[in-house]
Amino acid sequence: MKHLLLALVLAAGCGGPARTTYARHPGAAVMFDRTTASEETLAMADKVLAAHGGAAAWEAAKQIRWKQTVTSDGKVTSTVEQAWDRWNARHWAQLEREKGGAFAVMYDIYGSYGAGYIQGRSGGKQVVPTGEAAEGVKVARKAWQRDAVVTLAAFQMFEPGAKLEYKGIARDGDLELHELQVTFDPKDVARAGLELHVYCDKDTFLVKRVALNQPNGDRSVYEMTSYQAIGGLQIATERKNLGSGEIVKLSDVTVGSPDDDLYIAPVS
Repeated sequence: MKHLLLALVLAAGCGGPARTTYARHPGAAVMFDRTTASEETLAMADKVLAAHGGAAAWEAAKQIRWKQTVTSDGKVTSTVEQAWDRWNARHWAQLEREKGGAFAVMYDIYGSYGAGYIQGRSGGKQVVPTGEAAEGVKVARKAWQRDAVVTLAAFQMFEPGAKLEYKGIARDGDLELHELQVTFDPKDVARAGLELHVYCDKDTFLVKRVALNQPNGDRSVYEMTSYQAIGGLQIATERKNLGSGEIVKLSDVTVGSPDDDLYIAPVS
């Protein structure tokens, strides 16, 4: 029975054995439409993409997995591990619990599948009820919008259906950065309503700041630092919320093929 469930979930997440391209939102084009942006915008966005590893490296990055620790006023407020299976459009998130163990959820970003489990301090896993898992998935979706979209902002610019615009030089005191604005396809339910502003260095084109405007009116601005080369990508492993002062540090970052076992609820 366990193997049957695994096969069914994988078939649903992968879109069938015939699919040879990344899973996209329903009705999406296979790739970003370059005719929707000006030549100036495309030239700038291409430089930013190249500075972060380039299109070929991003195409090869079928899954990104990382651990992140959030601190506020010098105190750790949460420790989370996440994995984004880009190839099959799945997300897994695990939050460490204060008394030990963890709570984890996994779901299809553009589908209906979702499940969750509690992992005890000894490592054993217990599936949680459907309602509890659904609430966890809601939280995980919001976390994905913030963590994946901000951390990988340089690559989000080229999502199918996205609208990209070069806004010129943004100035903050003596700091001058190129600004690119990204809005996403309304049919892309994972990113719908988000407005992303990518600010890159004038010379290196590495992203130095990211602003994320959410549909509810909230706006967060992050300073991106501590870049590391991982799996051919340049990834900022630390960011600071310039409003709250909260600091997020990434560790154990891996880029590679999907780990299918992550997205399957354990059999209790």
